[in-house]
Amino acid sequence: MALLSSADQQVLRDTLATMTRPVKVVFFTQAIGCETCAEARQIVAELTAASERISVEELNPVLDQDRAAQYGIDRAPGLVLLTADGDDSRVRFLGAPSGYDFTALVDAVLLVSGAPGQDLSSATRDRVAGLTAPLDIRVFVTPTCGYCPRAVALANRLASASALITATTVQATEFPDLARQSRVSGVPKTVASNGREVLGAVPEAQFVAQLLDDEAEGDPAGRR
Repeated sequence: MALLSSADQQVLRDTLATMTRPVKVVFFTQAIGCETCAEARQIVAELTAASERISVEELNPVLDQDRAAQYGIDRAPGLVLLTADGDDSRVRFLGAPSGYDFTALVDAVLLVSGAPGQDLSSATRDRVAGLTAPLDIRVFVTPTCGYCPRAVALANRLASASALITATTVQATEFPDLARQSRVSGVPKTVASNGREVLGAVPEAQFVAQLLDDEAEGDPAGRR
């Protein structure tokens, strides 16, 4: 049974028609010990069926350890988006991107494809251009969180703007061990490898300030 209705499938096709370059989805899955891999496979199948510009490569994080290590994937389901040239976009998803997170996945595909309307502000681009060390960003989400795609979109755009940034969307309910490590009590919660955190879905300037600047101002908003 299809996850999307016929009407939603048409909306998805129309949305993906704005893609300007092909995107490859590297899908890490396994048959044993993964409760949501079947759901993730169906989601990926419906996504790729909606556009001939989206292709998929299926791998196993255990059997294909070298590829998994290349992308920093150590569990399933996991998705990695590659550009038209096969380059790593540094955009990842851990867990089945269902519910509101499917919207975030579609937005990420459009971003990697170079679709219009994906730009950050010039101030943000100038800020990330000054990075000198790698930065890993994890955005913890749940499928029922309507605010979460906003935080995911900002993290993915930062990854698109700097080769030093990797953005990973993590399903908090699927990977409670990762959520506990990052002390996640509400979503969206964004955690960076520099020790900075952002609670809630906040505006771009505040998001960047709280992750990258020495002093950040503003109250968290949009937390669930």
